[in-house]
Amino acid sequence: MAVRAGDLRERLEVWKAEPETDENHETDSVPHKLRTIWANVMPTSGRTAELPGETERAEITHKVTIRAPSLPEICREMYFVVRGQRLDVLYWYPIYNRRGWMEIFCRLTQGEVQADGNG
Repeated sequence: MAVRAGDLRERLEVWKAEPETDENHETDSVPHKLRTIWANVMPTSGRTAELPGETERAEITHKVTIRAPSLPEICREMYFVVRGQRLDVLYWYPIYNRRGWMEIFCRLTQGEVQADGNG
């Protein structure tokens, strides 16, 4: 299915963890909000796994479609926040038969995301 500009209905906050040095000269990764973009977000797959202690983990993959110029540089240290949910970037590739579009596959991290991007 071809994506049109009108299909970009979700506002995504783009965050990236960057190294930051504190006054003790210790380096830690701190998330910084880069920008907000429009995207089409579609869940693609999901699975559950049993963990010790009668707990269950769910892993849900989403496909995020964007205009390539809206996010010219992308890396695995980035993640998106949409509707309070964090989507960690797994991999991405351009849509070859439609120039200027990109598909990014992400893993949903369970739980609400705080205002500072942590979740």
